[in-house]
Amino acid sequence: MPVPKEEDWRAIAAEFLERWNFPNCLGSIDGKHVVIQAPPCSGSQFYNYKGTYSVVLLAVVDAIYCFRVVDVGAYGKGRDGGTLRDSAFGQALQDGTLEIPPPASLPGAEDLGPVPHIFVGDEAFPLKHKLMRPYAPSNVDACVKATCVLYDYLRRSFQEPLRMEMGTPNGHLPDVTRAGANNAPRQALQVREKLTTYFSSPAGEVPWQYAVE
Repeated sequence: MPVPKEEDWRAIAAEFLERWNFPNCLGSIDGKHVVIQAPPCSGSQFYNYKGTYSVVLLAVVDAIYCFRVVDVGAYGKGRDGGTLRDSAFGQALQDGTLEIPPPASLPGAEDLGPVPHIFVGDEAFPLKHKLMRPYAPSNVDACVKATCVLYDYLRRSFQEPLRMEMGTPNGHLPDVTRAGANNAPRQALQVREKLTTYFSSPAGEVPWQYAVE
């Protein structure tokens, strides 16, 4: 199964846009545990969190669910993020040797600037410049909002500006350069924010999206 070249990636991205209204998407990535009989003397290497023995199939599929990249054989005890990191595909993604097309503007949202071509995965994968994962659970949003409300309350409770013991003057919150359990770099967070803005705008939204919980 040959790894797609640049022209193949472009065709995949075009089909994702046509079928799923998702621009600059090169594939959906996930890991699947394939149950096996534990090899002799293998210890716990193949024992996974589901309580079975397995090898991991790491796969990238296109817009019509066809396999485009597969990596088979990782130990079942590993997690998707680690399996990706140790795979040939993951290393090529990290090294920039996948012949991925250069960043391109999102259709109808040129004001957002060029956005990289990316892969999408679930929360088991790290947030990277070219790998998007979902936002954290909604209760995190509630905690952040509650923190903002508490901050405003404290500010208004004193006549002089509140100086927070955070090493920043006048109580200003510091710039967030890393966020989440994966310590995602700022560049990856900016890419996800651009995509969020796009999908929430007339250029990228679909008629039914606000009716879905």
